[in-house]
Parts: sequence; structure tokens; C-alpha cells
Amino acid sequence: MFSKAVLWANVCAVAALFVSYLAPVINPKTFWPIAFFGIAYLPLLVVNILFIAYWAFRRGRFVLLSFTAILLGWGTLTKHVGFHTGGVDLSADSTGRDPNHVRLLTYNVHFFRTFHQDDTEPTIRNEAMQLMDSVSPDVICIQEYYTRQKGKFRMAKAFEREIGMRYHYFLPTAENEYEAYGMAIFSKYPIVGSGQVSGHEHGVNRVIYADIDKNGRIFRIYNVHLRSIGFQKEDYEFIKRPAKTLEKDAASTRRIGARLKWAFSERSAQAEALRRHSQDCKTPYVIAGDFNDTPLSYAVNNVSSDLVNAFREKGRGWGVTYNGDFPNFQIDYILASKDFKVSRYQIIKARLSDHYPVWADLEL
Repeated sequence: MFSKAVLWANVCAVAALFVSYLAPVINPKTFWPIAFFGIAYLPLLVVNILFIAYWAFRRGRFVLLSFTAILLGWGTLTKHVGFHTGGVDLSADSTGRDPNHVRLLTYNVHFFRTFHQDDTEPTIRNEAMQLMDSVSPDVICIQEYYTRQKGKFRMAKAFEREIGMRYHYFLPTAENEYEAYGMAIFSKYPIVGSGQVSGHEHGVNRVIYADIDKNGRIFRIYNVHLRSIGFQKEDYEFIKRPAKTLEKDAASTRRIGARLKWAFSERSAQAEALRRHSQDCKTPYVIAGDFNDTPLSYAVNNVSSDLVNAFREKGRGWGVTYNGDFPNFQIDYILASKDFKVSRYQIIKARLSDHYPVWADLEL
């Protein structure tokens, strides 16, 4: 009887895993529950691996249930796990990089503050600037960018002075005479055009772009920050320490579920607008930034269709780019048109912001 119960549980786990495979192709606006299966892919994968281990000791033939389900979703697994070997050695740059290469770094710096930092604590500005300078990028995409309008903390001057980024495009989402924050693209090469993808903007959640001229070759960089979930302090507290009463747990679960459902739909609309805009682009282009969604989501799949995914080309290990309180996932991406070939890729596990910086070498 116990084995029969385990078998039925295994069948349900396999069915749930197959449903998660549908998340990238079904718009949450059409049928939102599918998106929750997509975000649950990794737990479902672990559960199915445990069933494989159980049946290996009990009845070998039932191993095929979960094993076949995982094998059929191999393409999904490679979106989350990189199987490429070899590390990244930045010391090789001392001899000079290929002039056809573009090194792009994307980093959600969380306004240059750690996730739970208050206004009285020192910022991560110096550490973040040193980290970015160590990569020696040609282009930097910054989400949740913060700057003072004047003085030594005017970040545009700091990027030019400390990293050699002479050119930048900054789109403020809020500003006054003293300070501003928003989205920014920095470049060592001239920016000959810039703008934003209009429609579905919400605060710092928007898409901007800059056309860059590197030695006579023009390409476009999209800096992406899709809709955040909008968790509040009480949501994070519940995730870390669930309440002890059924009523409070149910209320918190409903609130978090509603926030997720709304964010899924908002991101799908932003992703469709970005895809339409990028398909009209007449030059090679790169889309990079914080998508706030997993590799098994409609938003990421919609934007990345027919593009080169830097992580899938050169990534190693679990592709985790978020290190905040919510379960850790890959939500930051570098995607390029097929005019580019990915040479190197790295997620830098530096716990400064609630995101890890990500960079890639792209050969044009």
C-alpha cells in the first residue's frame, strides 16, 4: 500500500513537471496558473530526482517514470544549469582583447545599497565600482541606478574617472535638484542614439536602449528591468518565518500569490513590447538586464526566442543571479542577436546588491 501511494505521488510529480514545461509558451494573461508551475520547476525537478532514487532501491522499472520526464525536458534543464567546463581568466586581457569583441556587464545595483540597508549606513558604491572596473567592460547596463545631481557623488563623473566610461545614457524615473534614480547605460565608445521602449512602464521597471559606435560598427544595447513582484516587508518576513496560525498563513499566501499573478501578467506585456521593438532594429543588438523572471517563464522565452543566450552558450553550474530573500533563481540575462557569438560568460558571486553582476564577451 505504501508503494502504491508513492507511485501515485510520483505520477502527480511527473504530471506537474510536464505542466511546468508549458510555462514558457502560455501567456499568463491567457491562463495565469501555468506561470506558477514554471517558477516551481526546480523544486519539481528535485522531487522527481528523489523518486528516481526511491524506485532504484525498490522496483527498478518505475525509475523510468521520472527519468523519462526529466529527459524529455532536457532543453529546459539546460536553461537552468550550464554544463560548460573551464573557468574565466581575466588576466588574459593583459595582452589586449580582440577588437571585434564587446564585453558587456549587467548589474542591478539596488541604488548602490544592500537589500536591507537604511539611509544611515555606508553605501556599496566603492565596492561596486571596484568590482565593475576589475571586469574592464566596454558597456555596462545598470538597473536601479542612483546618483546625486552634483558633486563627487555624481555617478556619471565617477564612471568616467574610475572605469573609463566616457559616454552614458541615463533615463531618470524620479529626480529633484538633489538626486535622481532610474536606468543607465555606460559605454567606452560613443553613443550615437538612445531612447526607451514606450508602454507598460512602472517606476524603475522599464526598458531603455543606446546605439553604440565601436570603431565604425554600430550595435544596439537594450537595458531591461521588467516588472518587479513588489513584495513588501511583511511578505519577506512571511517567506523567512511563516506565521504560526492557519489564518495568518492563508492570508499571507493569498497576498503573495496575488502579487505574483499580477507581476507575471505585467512582465508578459513588457516582454511583447520589447520583442516588437527589437525585431524592428536594423543593427546587431544585445538585450541585457533584470527580467525578474526565471528561464522557464513566458517573458524570458518570448524575448529570447531566436536570440543567443550567453548562459546557455558558456554558463557553468546553476545559473543563480539573485541572492535576496525570495528563493534564488536566474533572473538576469544577456541575450544577443545572431550577429554575435558568445566567447565567455560569468556570474560574479559578489553579495553586494541583491543581484549578482553578470558579464559576457560577445564577438561581433
